[in-house]
Amino acid sequence: MSSQEPQRAPAPQKETPWRLIAFAVLALYAILIVLFNRKQVEVSFVLFSAQISLLVLILLCVGIGFAAGFLFNQLRDRRRGKSG
Repeated sequence: MSSQEPQRAPAPQKETPWRLIAFAVLALYAILIVLFNRKQVEVSFVLFSAQISLLVLILLCVGIGFAAGFLFNQLRDRRRGKSG
């Protein structure tokens, strides 16, 4: 029994939205960081001390790290003779 009907193509499968999943996981992780690091800590800044949130201290350290990396990269590029 031969049929003249064209064969149907398989239904296209939906792609997994990996970017949305990754964003959701990172957002959840950020919320957990905020929730677990709300306690106040005393920090000595050499010339003065202050009570700040542990989260603010973490963000301050990350910012200082990025700034130091950027400045180090600029210095290295100047020594190699790159402009820009």
